[in-house]
Parts: sequence; C-alpha cells; structure tokens
Amino acid sequence: MKTKRLLMTAVLAAACWSGMYAQQTQELPDRIKMGQERAKVRRDISLPQIDGYDLLKCDFHIHTVFSDGIVWPSLRVNEAWEEGLDAIALSDHVEGQPAREGMKKGDLDLAFKNAEDEALRRGIILIKGAEISRSMPPGHLNALFLNDVDALQKDDVVEALREAHRQGAYIFWNHPGWNVKEVKWHDIHERLWKEGLLNGIEVFNEFEWYPKALEWAKEKKLTLMANTDVHDVIERLYDRTQVSHRPLTLVLAKEHTAAAIKEALFGGRTLIWFYDTLIGKEDYLKKFFEGAVRVQPSHYATEASAYVTVTNTCDVPFRLEVASEVKGYPSCIQLPARASVVVSVPKNGTNPVAYKVTNLLTAYEQCIEVSLF
Repeated sequence: MKTKRLLMTAVLAAACWSGMYAQQTQELPDRIKMGQERAKVRRDISLPQIDGYDLLKCDFHIHTVFSDGIVWPSLRVNEAWEEGLDAIALSDHVEGQPAREGMKKGDLDLAFKNAEDEALRRGIILIKGAEISRSMPPGHLNALFLNDVDALQKDDVVEALREAHRQGAYIFWNHPGWNVKEVKWHDIHERLWKEGLLNGIEVFNEFEWYPKALEWAKEKKLTLMANTDVHDVIERLYDRTQVSHRPLTLVLAKEHTAAAIKEALFGGRTLIWFYDTLIGKEDYLKKFFEGAVRVQPSHYATEASAYVTVTNTCDVPFRLEVASEVKGYPSCIQLPARASVVVSVPKNGTNPVAYKVTNLLTAYEQCIEVSLF
C-alpha cells in the first residue's frame, strides 16, 4: 500500500512538472535577435570642379580571388561604393592565374564578369583591366579598358603590351620602386614609351610614393597615378584612425562614364591624392584650391584688425604658410576638411597676401602659392 502511494505521488509530480515545463516552453519566443547590423551606406567625398570637369575618385589597381587577392570581385565594388569612389579597375595578374586553389582556369575575364552586375546596381564605373607581371625591367604594368584579357598571355612582354595597345588600352607602370634596390628608368621603359606602350606611371602605390616617378612623369608627359594595389580586405589595409580615404587617382572627366575616364587618362588630366597630399599640375592645383576655399567679408573689426572667416568646402585639408612675412597677417593657417576658421588680419592691410599650400605639390618639396585676403 505504501509503495502504491509513493508511486502515485511520483506520477502526479511528474505530470505536474511536465505541465509546468510545457507552459514555460510555450511562453518562450522562437528566436531572439540581438545587436545592430552595420549600416551599408556611402560616404560621399566632396571635391570642387576644375574648368567644368568633375573630379572622379578612382582606384585603378585592385586584385581579387581570381589572382592573388582574397576578396570576391563584387565585394570590391561594394567597398568602393561605401568609400565614395566613382570608378575602379579590376587588374588581376595575367601570369600565374588562378593563384587560388579551386578557382576556374582558362578565363581571365571572370573577375570582371562576376562584378559587372553589382557595379551596375551601385552606379560604380567598372573598368576591365589586367596586370602584366614580369621581373624588372620592365616590372609590372597595368592595362585598362581591355576587351579580352586572355589575349595578353604572351611570352614576350612587349608583344603582350602591343596586344593591349591593339585593344585600345591605357597602360601604366606599377610601383616602380617595388622589390628593387634602385628606382631606375631602364632602356626598355624608354622603348615602351617611344612606341606608345607606356602612358602613365604610379607615383603612389599602397604605402609608397616615388619622387623619381613624379619627375619622369613631368619629363615624359606620363599621366600621374595613385592606387591601392589592394589584395586584402580594404578595411584591413588602411588604419582609419590615421587616414580618411584610400589612395586615389582623381580624374578630370567630362562626364561620369568609362569613355570619359579613358579620354582624360590619355589626356593627362589627373591629380593624385594620398593621405593629405595632393599632387599634380600647378594650374589644376590652383584651380582646385580656388574652387574649394571661400574667404568671406569681415564680420567684425576693431580699430586695427578685421576678423575674417575662411571656409574649406571640400574633403582635402589645406596647410598654408605665408610666402613672405607680412605684418599683422597669420604666418600659418590650418584649414581642415569641410570646416571654417576665423583669422585676424590688419584692417587696412596690404592685399593680396601670398601663401604656400604645403600639401599641394607640383614636384618633390615644391608647392603652389595662392593669394588670400
């Protein structure tokens, strides 16, 4: 009898627990989502027009999983869109493709094909390019605006470049100081240049800039280029606490098209922008500064001084130093990106006053002069 009572008690307890558990589980949600997904937004870059040309923000040296990069082509488009770029060129290596195990062999146009739809959706101009990669000299050269990358697979580097030229490609010399003891213009570069197979040169690549390349560009009338040569995820390459943008080639284009970019590159209409430094032809740089900076009329004055607001409307900061000391005028002016400063000048001072813009360079350690006030 006692055993039966114990058994009944156990059964009732189990039934009670089962009912309570069933009730609790019915009250639990199916799933709980926590945290905030990172917003996929574009950070627009503000730059002035120059002579009616738009400055298109471009990176013409980018790698994907279809050579020795680690990023899928369509993600390269998304990276560029989020950073405010207008155009990119996918320039995977012709030689040694595919570098990644498991990638399809035999079609060097695959990277472009896999990014094309996403570029159309995002409004990014996608340029079909390739990197012809040989030992120095001549080193590595990028060919842009290609029709058929596979046709560049030739043993002779000159023949490969001639094929690119036949396709109407724009060709530039990549990172002339990479993996060499001396940055040098070789005989083969002279030959390529004279034959029209060398149209531009990277003055800045990833983290290095080459003053010698800038001098060659001026001497040979080569178009200035600055690119990332990115293989990694772009967010892992550049420390955003130190730099607000990747290295860029700014193209003075008549319109927002690949054809307009091509015309401008062959015409030598570029500026290069890395960190806070802008490099290019003096005329372009002066017009860039004049298009970006506004000096407003004095809003307050004393017997001796007038207070003036100077506004920088673009994303390039400016560092100014007076060209020659003029009494009462500031010797240095820091103009941050998209910001204004108030400066004190003599109420009845000498106008205008010349300032050197120390981060707008025409050559190594040679900056432009502008007039203020």
